Amino acid sequence: AKATDMKRKINNICTMSEGNAAGPPPPREGIDFENLPWNLNEPDAHSYVHLKTTSTWSEAHYDPSTETGSLLTDPSCLVKYSSTPLELYPSTTSLNYGTTVWEGLKCYRQSDGVARVFRPDMNYARFCRGAAAMCLPPPSYALFMRSIQRALVANSDLVPPVGDGMKLYVRPMLLGSGQQLGLYPSPQFSLLFYVSPTGNYFKGATAGLKLHLETLRCRAARGGTGDVKCSGNYAVTLRPLMNAKAQGFGDNLYLELESYKTGHLDDAVLQELSAANFFLVLRTGEIATPSLARGTILPGVTRDSVLTLASAFLPELQELIVASTNNPDAVVTVSERDVTAGEIKQAAEAFVTGTAAEVVPVGFVATGREEETFVAVLLHGVDAAGGSIRAKLLSMLREVMAGTRTCAATEHWLRDPFASPEVFRGREPEL
Repeated sequence: AKATDMKRKINNICTMSEGNAAGPPPPREGIDFENLPWNLNEPDAHSYVHLKTTSTWSEAHYDPSTETGSLLTDPSCLVKYSSTPLELYPSTTSLNYGTTVWEGLKCYRQSDGVARVFRPDMNYARFCRGAAAMCLPPPSYALFMRSIQRALVANSDLVPPVGDGMKLYVRPMLLGSGQQLGLYPSPQFSLLFYVSPTGNYFKGATAGLKLHLETLRCRAARGGTGDVKCSGNYAVTLRPLMNAKAQGFGDNLYLELESYKTGHLDDAVLQELSAANFFLVLRTGEIATPSLARGTILPGVTRDSVLTLASAFLPELQELIVASTNNPDAVVTVSERDVTAGEIKQAAEAFVTGTAAEVVPVGFVATGREEETFVAVLLHGVDAAGGSIRAKLLSMLREVMAGTRTCAATEHWLRDPFASPEVFRGREPEL
């Protein structure tokens, strides 16, 4: 009874029950949320969650049955971002050997002012797969979800007002924070959750993306960590990204480099961008995206959402496919398979997906200096509106996020961080 009373007391203080959630306060005054860049913004305004362990995460960190643990009771586990930097020594394992995984998810307001978090269970499943790959102890689902709530409630006035692409971005991180010189799993681990209010990743774009088809450098290879959201997967894209930008491109589209043979670039198999998945709408009506089967592509949450929505609402897309493809016989199908570079030239539309980007059109794909010549112009990407299929999929996604579109496949996609911990947590995903 005592434990039950304690749980009820904490729930009453921090949250309200489902259907009667208190919701976030109004957005903080003095912040121009609409014009925030995609970056770390307002660091002096927010706090972050920081937990440590030398073995595994336990009920001492968080016990969902009693709503107790250091996550909720230890002041050192929720600290000001700007005044409490991490204590990292030169021999910190993650600094030397890259043992860091992270996630990216968003909290935003619906038109009625209620806050929602989009598909955090998907992030948890990917987080755990990454932890296993980096020899890091994964948190329990309850700890992961409660930490998100803790960070969002503490920073609730940083949830932006309703607007195009505006969100409070949440980044969970797990890293080896212990000290050592040898190549071993870390003797200590840190679990962190920090936030930043952000705008739209590609806000201000007046045309579809201009992508460089990267034929010289490899982002990931079979047997590696291309499907893991670890820091090294992004570090390896920085030099090629700077090279591409110097040639006037916005990003790189990577190949399964082993599939590229000089003189046969059209047959090379596509991967993804530096931080986004890639889709084509072919003139046959097929909506195709590179398969995850090779283990070289990150399984994006927005990628999965677009595939799910396209399959669930095929008739609506069929109404638009003729206008997109200019083919009266086009029939919409959805597939995950090997997609080749040459198919870009046969596409009516191309777009990319990601938590930050959502669904963004592609207008141009080409190789650069000292590479085999390749040029593909996508007519539906000459302006920021893109093609009708891309526009409809973005509309569907935003309608689901707004709570105005639903189906059996989208059940449990939206979570209220101001609901009770049990309601926010929902059913634990299969790993």
